[in-house]
Amino acid sequence: MSGSNSNTNSRTWPLFTPLAIVLPVLIAAAVFYLLDSFEPVHLPVNEINRTPLTAPLRNDHMRLGSEEVAKGHVLGPEDLVYDAVNGVVYTSCEDGWIKRVTVNESVVENWVNTGGRPLGLALDGNGNLIIADADKGLLRVTREKEIEVLTTEIDGLKFKITDGVDIAHDGTIYFTDASHKYSVKDSMLDIFEGNPNGRFLSYNPTTKKTTLLVSDLYFPNGVAVSPDQHFVVFCETVL
Repeated sequence: MSGSNSNTNSRTWPLFTPLAIVLPVLIAAAVFYLLDSFEPVHLPVNEINRTPLTAPLRNDHMRLGSEEVAKGHVLGPEDLVYDAVNGVVYTSCEDGWIKRVTVNESVVENWVNTGGRPLGLALDGNGNLIIADADKGLLRVTREKEIEVLTTEIDGLKFKITDGVDIAHDGTIYFTDASHKYSVKDSMLDIFEGNPNGRFLSYNPTTKKTTLLVSDLYFPNGVAVSPDQHFVVFCETVL
């Protein structure tokens, strides 16, 4: 009887009990490791004095006169550009594909896959597609689907979220790096942190030179060159 009781007592700790103790510790350690460089700024409540803007919950004039194309054939399209010469629309998708949509027939083609996350799109004067790829940098794709990496960094600091792009008539490519600290999958951390980790840049295709135009920006996103070519507009997402 005493031997039986001894064996029973030795099994009073279930196998999952150590795991239940250790697992939360491991998870907490992993979270603190991942957020080790997360440095949120103080919210300047006293300086927030703007009157909140209001908007109707529904705009009945939206999409009047429009029609849907490529529905169900494009995943998370971010940007689009129209090629008037060939009558097609290029759009950048979440799965890495640049889809080409023939407007009149609504035919959708898997045109080229960047292997990253393509965001901003623009066509240069030679009909090449310029892509701001969050993961791969600033890319150029020829009509023959050849992918060339134009630039991925400046002053030794790599782009983490190459975002918006537009091209001036002289061929200069203007683009944004939304964050040099966080990748696109962690983009919300950049916004929550509240630090100006973004940059506005240009690239000269002739000299192959990348130039930093403005630094310390709050998640700069879209870019547009003015029609008269006198200025360039970019937006900061969180301002």
